[in-house]
Amino acid sequence: MTQSGETTRRAEIVRELTGPGGEFALRTIEVRGIELPVYDAAPGSLREVFALGDRWGDRPAITYEDEQYTWAELTRAVAACAAALHHGFGVGKGDRVAIAMRNYPEWIIAFTAAASIGAICVPLNSWWSGEELGHVLADCAAKVLIADRERTESILPRRADLPALQYVVEVRPGTATRGDVAWTALLDHDCPEFDPASVPLDPDDDVTILYTSGTTGSPKGAVASHRAHLTNLVNVRVHGVVEARMAEWRGEQPVKPPARPVTLIPGPLFHVSYLPKVIGAAVTGAQLVLMYKWNAARAVELIERERVDGLIAVPTVMRQLLDEIERRATVPPSLRTLSTGGAQSTAALIDRIRTEVPTAVGTGYGMTETCGPMVMIGSRDYFGRPLSVGRPLPASQVRVVTADGREAATNEVGEAWFRGASLARGYWNRSGDAFTDDGWLKTGDLVKRDSEGFLSIVDRIKDIVIRGGENVYCTEVEEALSGHPAIEESAVFGIPHELWGEEVAAVVRVRPGRAVTAAELREYAGNRLARFKVPTTIALQTGPLPRNAAGKVLKRELRRIHPKETGTPT
Repeated sequence: MTQSGETTRRAEIVRELTGPGGEFALRTIEVRGIELPVYDAAPGSLREVFALGDRWGDRPAITYEDEQYTWAELTRAVAACAAALHHGFGVGKGDRVAIAMRNYPEWIIAFTAAASIGAICVPLNSWWSGEELGHVLADCAAKVLIADRERTESILPRRADLPALQYVVEVRPGTATRGDVAWTALLDHDCPEFDPASVPLDPDDDVTILYTSGTTGSPKGAVASHRAHLTNLVNVRVHGVVEARMAEWRGEQPVKPPARPVTLIPGPLFHVSYLPKVIGAAVTGAQLVLMYKWNAARAVELIERERVDGLIAVPTVMRQLLDEIERRATVPPSLRTLSTGGAQSTAALIDRIRTEVPTAVGTGYGMTETCGPMVMIGSRDYFGRPLSVGRPLPASQVRVVTADGREAATNEVGEAWFRGASLARGYWNRSGDAFTDDGWLKTGDLVKRDSEGFLSIVDRIKDIVIRGGENVYCTEVEEALSGHPAIEESAVFGIPHELWGEEVAAVVRVRPGRAVTAAELREYAGNRLARFKVPTTIALQTGPLPRNAAGKVLKRELRRIHPKETGTPT
């Protein structure tokens, strides 16, 4: 069976599904002045999707450690929160409701309620300092903040600088409430009945402001509509159907979706990898299993106890999960799918999943500004191309543009540009930036596309080391270093050099119980890379690399603290 034959059959399946009369038929309409493909049968708002939760009754909806909400309980809590926001706080269409807390069930309730009454939800990074939280709350002019004790304490000293912030609702305050009202009091408040459907919603109404993780500067708020999130939801569903049909065509046993999906959420709900899980849970009646904080041993306990069938995790978390499964010498039998995302994986990690945990696996490529993946790849293709991030989804438009503005040739490096109905409309309180007038988002990522249409991320435009006029792509060097059996993870970046302009530096994390020297790693990399790409200095450490909440390495911090080369891990 040739690769070209597979590509042809896949294209036929996509045409059948998205053509006239297809299950996921596409049509072209004008969205904010730009002609874009949209799904005919997509819901009109997040509220319509959330309302589907009513039919799941006493099935589990949210598990948080040892707490559990059924779908019926979740529905009642959302209704009470929506009424309180509307009647008690006067939240109307377009008002900003910010959420800042750990992955508590209250996060999901608040988000669902606010989106259902036409508010614009602003999920905030719970790792931010009080100063950072204050900056973003001022930027979006939030009317209500729903926050846990730690975030409430950090923002109250800055309250005077937030004139738009009228109410602070404190979740799980402990013995004393520091905000204006405790969450439990909010839900218990005797409000008149309120029907969220009385607030008219349009697919192109704004529903979220998602602030970028800010690895290279201050966060920017990407403003997205109901249509944007729902396009992403349908895109991912189509991908699953296409993968299943391709497996049947090959004569393989397709991975059938479980009758009752149970998904572990190992990362923050405010991140674009996990927010779609919240939005889409009501469609299938999925159970979302939340954690107080990431811990691999606890994760495996929850997977076994709740019979979790799937999860998505950044590569670092995935490696820790695999380590714990290996330590226990048993794979949880309920696990059916593992997905990586949020950062570039390595070939070694994907091979490890293939050999150690025989489940379906996949990944995708998107950004905060795209509300989810624009391209995706499934098991068979992923195992054969572990450094690829996939092919465009049906409603995604992708260009690869060279520095001189032309379309890149096959396997030529260029910047990824995205366009589609799943994109944010721009940044809050900002003009221009990465969005073009005709709707394209310049990602800042360097990619290349092979002859079958698969994209691979080469690097960030700003993450290239230019050594003596030669481009060194950091991800290529990281991939080479990460193949060494003693290396857990690596980060490569440029540091100033008087003669060459920049030189290549690396910080690597050594796996527990393994030993390696910087000289050995340079020799290892030198057997796989051109000489000018081999790091001049390699610092070894046993602790984790600094990362933001999205799991991306903070290279600006590494540049600042980069030590002289060390022969033993610190």
